[in-house]
Amino acid sequence: MQNKVVLLDIENNMPTLKMLRDVVKHYSALYLFNCTGKIEFALDDLTELASLISSGQVIILDVPETTEKEYEYAVVVGQLLALLEPDTHIEVISAMPSCSMLMDMLRSSDLSCHLIQIETENSEKASKYTIPSVETILNKPALQLVKKYCDAVVKMTGKPNTVEKLKNSIVNCLQVVPEKAQHLLGMLINLKIVKKEDEHVWFRKKRLKQWSELDLEQKSVISDVKFLQIDAVLDKLSADAKQIASALDSQQESDSTTTSLNKNFEEIDPVQWEVIQKLNELKTDKPKDIYALRDLLEKMFPQSDVRLLLKELIEKGYIYWNGHDVIYSHEMYLN
Repeated sequence: MQNKVVLLDIENNMPTLKMLRDVVKHYSALYLFNCTGKIEFALDDLTELASLISSGQVIILDVPETTEKEYEYAVVVGQLLALLEPDTHIEVISAMPSCSMLMDMLRSSDLSCHLIQIETENSEKASKYTIPSVETILNKPALQLVKKYCDAVVKMTGKPNTVEKLKNSIVNCLQVVPEKAQHLLGMLINLKIVKKEDEHVWFRKKRLKQWSELDLEQKSVISDVKFLQIDAVLDKLSADAKQIASALDSQQESDSTTTSLNKNFEEIDPVQWEVIQKLNELKTDKPKDIYALRDLLEKMFPQSDVRLLLKELIEKGYIYWNGHDVIYSHEMYLN
């Protein structure tokens, strides 16, 4: 008979002592972990919990403090590889959308596993559902893919009803790699567009309708207008900087005038002024990726501290980074 254990992710899913008792009755061991590093039980339950731990029926896995889920899950998988006997089957119970990443790691380590994904009490009681704003969706490529897939699903006569069929459908509709499809599947569940039970899935019609009826075009038009305004702002900044420099050259003989102009010129750092000129020359070829912009500035200004330069450009409002794209404007500030 195959040995079976339970791996319980207690992040957003804190179990009761009764639940722990029920699990250890039917499984050889119960492994607990929490990526937030917390475990909460009533004082009256601690004695019995300590007894379960000392008997080896409940094992608490160590999870490092980090913001990267991949690393946290990798440490959990590493501990299971060291603790479990060969051919042990793992029942994974989790309320986290990211648990699909954990399942992929377990399977890639040749560990037999099965996911039981549940909803937290808070999510079950939350009757009001708020769809992300149009601006949020436009600023997050992954949400744009979710929207695109919802638009495709509403036109389907037969919708995917299993996890595997849903992943294949995402791959075919969006032309993405399987790993990306797995991530999007988790987002569909987290956004309550899809409900999952074991290996079966079904779409929530109301949620799907909300997403499919969302109009992103109007916001896109507004964004295009903003980019045109940004280019105009850059032209003005460049022209103003040149005017100040020219005035300085022609008025050097007048100490009082020179002092006044120098005070104005100090408001635009010479290097920043040159950056504005260079970027303005690129027109529509300006880098939209923050790392591409960093690399470009390093080539243009090898003697400058580019990270400090970027920081000052953002703080002074010359550029705006929303976490995904760079927008060029002195009137917009980093959130």
